[in-house]
Amino acid sequence: MSVTIMTHPARSAMASNLVGLLGGEAKVVMDPDPGGVPNPLRTSVEAWTAFEEGSTHHLVLQDDVVPSADLLSVARSAAAKFPRSAVAFYTNWDGPDGAAVRLGALAGAGWVSAIDEIYTPTLALMLPVDHAARFSEVARSVVSARREDDAVMLDYLQRHQVPVLLSIPNLIEHQGIESIAGNSAERWRSACSHGISDRPGSDVLSGLNAVPLYREGAAYVLVLEKESADHRVWQRRPWRHAEDALGVDAARVDSSWDEWSKSDPAARHVEGLIGLSAARELWAVAYMLGVASERLRPRGWTPLNHVRSAALNTLGVGGLIPVVKWRKLHEARPLMHHLAMAGADHGASAAADALT
Repeated sequence: MSVTIMTHPARSAMASNLVGLLGGEAKVVMDPDPGGVPNPLRTSVEAWTAFEEGSTHHLVLQDDVVPSADLLSVARSAAAKFPRSAVAFYTNWDGPDGAAVRLGALAGAGWVSAIDEIYTPTLALMLPVDHAARFSEVARSVVSARREDDAVMLDYLQRHQVPVLLSIPNLIEHQGIESIAGNSAERWRSACSHGISDRPGSDVLSGLNAVPLYREGAAYVLVLEKESADHRVWQRRPWRHAEDALGVDAARVDSSWDEWSKSDPAARHVEGLIGLSAARELWAVAYMLGVASERLRPRGWTPLNHVRSAALNTLGVGGLIPVVKWRKLHEARPLMHHLAMAGADHGASAAADALT
């Protein structure tokens, strides 16, 4: 396996620091036109073609990430276990792929298939070298017309039917500094599940067709509408219009919220910080995650409580940026975590009761 860090001269010190964190096992590739219009794809083309001769897999990292101590070891193991897959070690805490990782964490998986809705996560992505080389050729031909490397990567991987797996937990954290590509105004980007020392287990959760998502204070379900060999079409539905997709009873979700919010003082505190609507929607997503994970979990899988907890800890804060000011989110985060854990427990219990 070879490793490349893509960077810009203005952030060369960050890239050098990342090389050190990786034990020196990385090559740094600079933006070939640092004075030009910001274009991540331009640098990505050079990074993906910089694999070492004799390597079977190539890992490309962006310069503003912090790797776990086990990243390279896990990447090598993943290359051996999933030799023809793309493997991503980071997912945003508010995006579709982060939602898939969260569901996988609750189900007890070590890996989950990507959603493939808008983009492929490219902050820390590994490809077989033949696809790394081919992607570089394809991407180089569209640099003048496109700039987002993650969207172009999604197009390429779908066209060539390369499956994408996401690690649980994420093995990369995003530093959240100013974006040279101009993405800083979008929202603070952080990992869905990070900060725990566990290596991903061997079990893979695949075949997802409905995934709960919390975004900008609202609860949704991503529903797989159409699927072909090289393309999948997802639709984001408000959760009350997607009950059938997960087999969730909205009335039972509402009654479980009423029961919990009347009995737990944390409910009133979190409502005061993020608002009643956002709190109820957060409960709905957590409840649906509990239901879905219970139904998807194969016999013999055992979710780890701290991995589950880490994934739910980012659910509220990731889904409320930039709707709620950071000061309130920082204060509300432990309460939102408590709410999400309780909601997921209620959902899992309801699903378990229905299965017995």
